[in-house]
Amino acid sequence: MRHVTHDLLVREAIDWHQQGLIDRSLLDVMVERHAQRGDILTTLLKWLGLFAILQLGLAVLAFIALMSKSAGVAALLLGGVSAGLWYFGVRMVIDPRRRYPFTGAVLVTAALAAMFGTFVLLYIALRGEPEGRAIPALMLLTSVPAALTAYRYRLRWPLLLALLWFFHGLGAWHTYGGHGAYFADIQDPKLMAVIALVAIALGVWHERRLEAGLLRRCVGFGGLYLIFGLLYLNLSLWFLTLPRGPLDWVLAFTAAGIAQIVAGARLHDARFTGFGIVFLAINLYTRFFEHFWDRLSAGTFFLLGGALALAFGYVCERWHVALVPERRP
Repeated sequence: MRHVTHDLLVREAIDWHQQGLIDRSLLDVMVERHAQRGDILTTLLKWLGLFAILQLGLAVLAFIALMSKSAGVAALLLGGVSAGLWYFGVRMVIDPRRRYPFTGAVLVTAALAAMFGTFVLLYIALRGEPEGRAIPALMLLTSVPAALTAYRYRLRWPLLLALLWFFHGLGAWHTYGGHGAYFADIQDPKLMAVIALVAIALGVWHERRLEAGLLRRCVGFGGLYLIFGLLYLNLSLWFLTLPRGPLDWVLAFTAAGIAQIVAGARLHDARFTGFGIVFLAINLYTRFFEHFWDRLSAGTFFLLGGALALAFGYVCERWHVALVPERRP
């Protein structure tokens, strides 16, 4: 059985358990039946070997580029590596005997990452240091061949990479601030929220319509659209409430969390429910922090916060238990 089929069966069994359709004992039996024994160490060794080879190769290319002091030479070298990785990766993916599907998918994904690096180096060689919207434009540019590769060869990793580039190219940024601090930002949260809603709708339609018919060999693609859409929708709404955002956005963020929980219950989809509960809890904690951090001592603040979190979790669990009998066949 293919790796993707094993993963799909295990994920479906876990979803059934989370939705209350099967109990824990049946879940354990199904996971054990579909588990791939002995593959964990093999997969780990493959990852380590591929990572080591890739890092050594890039180190050699970087050394040559530094010695030549030319971004053009570096772009040429990295472009050659990208083409080579893509060619051999595709050969492994389309192999009729499917001897190296995992390795092929990794090589194709690495080739697409190298393609983005090649575009950046070419830009530097032709126009100097990238400024303004140069890097985001290159991200959007690279997401196109990544998505085409994903659909052409039915690979989820390139689609994951394409969605990362797409959303980051549209203005989702993060950076290391020094001293162990990281910063995240979205350039236009309102626009990103609309795009995320479109991604959610596309994911549901892709999963329930296309993957049941025309794109039935692209199982899991719709799930990626859905997860990215839910993630960036909630992040956008959260950022709109920071710091001490207007009340209308706080209410919109709260309503979105509740709507996701309700949608998850109606659609029997734990992804909607999970994102809704997590970000509703984040929203409540954010409001709690804004109003009480400066008014209470640290000990009282965390004690009260922990008690409220336990109460919130208890209410969610009781609500879930109350719905389980209604959803069982």
